Amino acid sequence: MADNPKRDEKREAKIEEKRRKLAEQRIRRAQETVTYEPEDFDYSSEKVREKSENGPQKERKEGSGSGKGSGKIRFRTKLGIVAAALIFLLAVYGIFQIKDYFNKRTDYRVTDEGFTHAARFENAVPLYGIDVSEHQPAEINWEKIKTSGVDYVFARAGYRGTDKGGLHIDENFENYVKEADKAGLMVGAYFYSQALTPEEAVEEADFLLEQVKSYNITLPLVIDYEIYKGGRLDKKIDAGEMYAASLYHDVVLAFCRHVEEAGYESAVYANKDMLTNYMQADLLDDSATIWLARYDEKAGLKADYWFWQCSDQGQAGDMEEPVDKDFWYMEPGKVYPTRGKTKRIDDDQRISIGDCQIHFKEYSSELHHFRSTPKFSMTYNGRGMRKGSDYVASAVKNTEVGTGYVIVRGIGKYKDWVMYPFKIENN
Repeated sequence: MADNPKRDEKREAKIEEKRRKLAEQRIRRAQETVTYEPEDFDYSSEKVREKSENGPQKERKEGSGSGKGSGKIRFRTKLGIVAAALIFLLAVYGIFQIKDYFNKRTDYRVTDEGFTHAARFENAVPLYGIDVSEHQPAEINWEKIKTSGVDYVFARAGYRGTDKGGLHIDENFENYVKEADKAGLMVGAYFYSQALTPEEAVEEADFLLEQVKSYNITLPLVIDYEIYKGGRLDKKIDAGEMYAASLYHDVVLAFCRHVEEAGYESAVYANKDMLTNYMQADLLDDSATIWLARYDEKAGLKADYWFWQCSDQGQAGDMEEPVDKDFWYMEPGKVYPTRGKTKRIDDDQRISIGDCQIHFKEYSSELHHFRSTPKFSMTYNGRGMRKGSDYVASAVKNTEVGTGYVIVRGIGKYKDWVMYPFKIENN
């Protein structure tokens, strides 16, 4: 068949037209595609501008995008922040718990091994204590002292000079009583006396009362009456001026009555020789609480005593140096009379703690980091009593599984001491 040039030209023209239209469609489609670049956003504007390749600008208010999507993102962000904060707090709590555990932990336990208690205390629980002064280290880990089984401490608040008779403060007293109380120990205080007259004894009592007034004192204030060889009291004895037991009684009882009038319990500390040969302890024990000092396996004093300092080579906590070791005898459920007075009520009108009732909130108390602190309340004839106004209380023997005790002492319109047992279990 022969070729037709005109027909071929028309066909080529149609093909070219289709190609042109197809190309235009592709260009239009390309132009309709919007591409966003970082520089197309004006972040300082109240509105966010988006630019397309072909120039038109689209505007939308900040935060007006996909509500559900942005809300989920904000929620997840807040949730993540809260979770991170909780993890941080738990980590801090864990660190403090670990630190608290090791600050209290000690492998040493105080015992009464090597000592024989008098038959009169067969039903009593010997509570372990120590007494300290500036002769011991200034810094003591009282938490470890408590964990090792020590329940109380007597700290020296001051002393009278053995020569000139001046009154002096013990440099470690303030730190000792604050830290020991914080660690859960019962705290008492003593004054090393060289008083020659009742008037000087009252002067010493006033000095001691001034030192203790800012602290939580839960044990007696004690006059430590000793003969220092060559000292002022020793010289007066040698001169024959302290010839009768009543003269010693006048001195120590003047101290005791003065601190009792201020509302504190009192006691007299002396060694066995002085109590027996100078002070006639079997008469003194009717008027004063006696703290006996005798470094032997037995106390060996016929007169009544409540505390016994049995050694000057005791151990406690992580103390490297030896310390005075003491026993305090308390029989569970027994009522012990108090001597501290209150100005508001006559002593014979005050109610004995022995007539009150204790109510433990749980059958047993859990041991946590070597401490068990039972929750309880006190009532009298069904009426609630207020801690700090009607009574004070301290937990003892509460650092290991077994039987712990709460010592309650009446104050205000209440009086006397009673010790109550409670059970301790592992947590």
